[in-house]
Amino acid sequence: MRLLVLLSLFLFPLLSYSQEIELFQQFNGRYDYLSFGNTLNPEENGLSNDCVILTQSSADFQLQAGQQLIAAYLYWAGSGDGDFDVMLNAVPITAQRTFEYQLNTLNNYFAAFADVTTQLLNEGNGTYTLSELDLTDVIEDYCGNATNFGGWAVTVIYEDASLNLNQVNIFDGMEGVSQNNTNLTITLENLNVLDNIGAKIGFLAWEGDLGLAVNETLRVNGNIISNPPLNPADNAFNGTNSFTNSDQLFNMDIDFYNIENNIQPGDQSAIIELTSGQDLVMVNNIITVLNTELPDATVTLDSVTYTPECGNRDISIEYTVGNLNSTDILPAGTTLGFYANNTLIDTTVTTVDLGIDEQESGSIFLTVLAGVPADFTLRAFVDPFSEINELREDNNEDSVEIHLLVFPEIVGLTDLELCDVVGEEFFDLTEATAQIDPINTITYHLSEGEALNDENPISNPDNYENPLNPQEIWIRVSNPDCFVIDSFQVEVIICPLPDATISIDNELFACRQRDLVIEYTVYNTKGTNTLLAGTQIAFYASGTLIGQSETQHDISIGGSEPGILEIDLPESIPNQFTLLAVVDDDGTGVGSVQELNEFNNEFEILVTFGTIPPIVDLPNLTECDKGFNTATFNLLNEDLLELITTNTQGTVQFFTSQAEAIVNLNPIQNPGEFENTSNPQTIYVRLENEVCFTTTSFNLIVEKCPPMIPEGISPNGDGLNDVFKIYYIVDVFPDFNLKIYSREGNLIYEGGNEEGLWDAIPNLGILQQNKVVPVGTYFYVLNLNDPDYPEPFIGNVYVNY
Repeated sequence: MRLLVLLSLFLFPLLSYSQEIELFQQFNGRYDYLSFGNTLNPEENGLSNDCVILTQSSADFQLQAGQQLIAAYLYWAGSGDGDFDVMLNAVPITAQRTFEYQLNTLNNYFAAFADVTTQLLNEGNGTYTLSELDLTDVIEDYCGNATNFGGWAVTVIYEDASLNLNQVNIFDGMEGVSQNNTNLTITLENLNVLDNIGAKIGFLAWEGDLGLAVNETLRVNGNIISNPPLNPADNAFNGTNSFTNSDQLFNMDIDFYNIENNIQPGDQSAIIELTSGQDLVMVNNIITVLNTELPDATVTLDSVTYTPECGNRDISIEYTVGNLNSTDILPAGTTLGFYANNTLIDTTVTTVDLGIDEQESGSIFLTVLAGVPADFTLRAFVDPFSEINELREDNNEDSVEIHLLVFPEIVGLTDLELCDVVGEEFFDLTEATAQIDPINTITYHLSEGEALNDENPISNPDNYENPLNPQEIWIRVSNPDCFVIDSFQVEVIICPLPDATISIDNELFACRQRDLVIEYTVYNTKGTNTLLAGTQIAFYASGTLIGQSETQHDISIGGSEPGILEIDLPESIPNQFTLLAVVDDDGTGVGSVQELNEFNNEFEILVTFGTIPPIVDLPNLTECDKGFNTATFNLLNEDLLELITTNTQGTVQFFTSQAEAIVNLNPIQNPGEFENTSNPQTIYVRLENEVCFTTTSFNLIVEKCPPMIPEGISPNGDGLNDVFKIYYIVDVFPDFNLKIYSREGNLIYEGGNEEGLWDAIPNLGILQQNKVVPVGTYFYVLNLNDPDYPEPFIGNVYVNY
């Protein structure tokens, strides 16, 4: 059965989704750890047809005399997407962190974490039962490939005064190996190995099978580790608990190994390698216990004082450096760095060696660098450059928020100039102070005294008219604590500037469904400088933008440039509207050219939509069928044109579709000799004058006309009358029958539509010699075989050459 189960794993592609094993917590001191827990599997999976999972199980927890619990972390796991609410000794537990591993598209596995330190401190030694871990609804989906499992474990960190000084690291995540992913490498960082005596490593792993051991190894720094007979070298994850020596921990492992020979003093990392050619194994946590003697530097800011005066950037600091919770001396000369946010201000050093749990107080006088903002975080770092190897590198900082009284900074203050143009000149004084940080408050004054005393600020600085030219403007720049003053000048100057105007030159005829043609001229008549090419022009109809253009060339002083624009008027435009042309307008009412006169850029004209009288009803045109229902029509015949222009004169054009007639697209190019393409065919007429246009239509009809039969032919090869050319018969009457008789009454020719016209060569009788008949009179009988012409046509034809 197990073989069949394993084969089923090949049916699904590998998904490679997991969470990397990373450092979770680190403990330094006389610490060690133990783990306890239990499986929810009543037997190793894959051994029987039963698919059963328990919802609770129990395990004993026992600390010895002299051992003090420091931390307790509960992990639980199983098949499926997860059950993250359980109970431990009837106390509800909700997952604080979760993990997921996906083997393939159908098989997900989960793990969860919760800190249960408080509960174990309160309840102490005894039996612990995990319950409400209910996987019964999903477990059957995993029995087919023998990955149905569930279980729990508690990792306990404890202190014991009889222990060496150790560093205990808890790494966790969710990574795995299987026949689909046969190798897993995990690098453990943040280790500090002083001595390898007593070094050990522990694992919490899920879904390992006793009966599956294909290339299943566990290596530390390249060396296979084992603990036989409980954990053989070739079956590391086999459902065992090293703390109880149990081999009945079905499909989970709580194991630890001595690694004294696998790790060396000075190591700061270790490489864990798992291999499996068959069994699925998922690692949830790894614990290392390593002997270490290191200092642990900390710093405390005891007091930070400074004088609250504008511009003062001097700070006095009292601090304490500690070597608390350490296992070795912190040497004299350990650096302290003081930072404003992330900017280093100054450094100092400790003066004496600090033993375990000793402290040293000190003081420093700092000047905060210019450029540091008024509000910043003063940060004190001990060993800021990581010169000393410590038990912990994450507790070297203390900080306090600082608020200095700093003068605001005036940057980029500029004088303002405006050109002397038509009308009054108004300055936007805020342009002169645009580079000053807007976090400050800026006011504008007419004198230095008013700026100093914050009196009579200019009420409209963005629209200021200067009474003096030039004039000095004073500014007061303030923050909530301090202020500074300065000044700039405003001046109106004589500038060479263009002066753009526009006119509409043509009489405007607006017509629905026809472009409006606007002929205009842009002038620079009164300018004192060139109007540059690219000056924008906007056209509005009753306030709505309908078209845009721009000048094509520079327009010199006194010059002009004509232009033309065709505009497709929207249907929403009323029958009468005001057309407004504006030069130096981007279509939103905003110009980009500074001019002598900004108030003469518009030209306005009232426009009314025009109409044209409709065309009278037109008769259909009829022509004789030349074959295949086609004929040639003269659309320009005088009678038709006279009818079209009865109500008004104009240009006449013909089209094959109404849409093209309306938009004046693809008119018929040769209306005097138009050959129809369908029968009947509708022809559309467009009559247009300068005001508007109108359209109508008529039909072209092709009819079968009686044949026109000539009285003679001359088959002499000169290209004229070489055949018996009967008009309106070939490809018109497909079933016609023509018979030719000699003067003696002999039938010499019989033919129809396939033979075409008779070429004076007999195809029957005594004259059948593949040459033209002799000169003379011959008789014909023509049957059209058409219900419209039931009687034959009989006559004679004279052959002469």
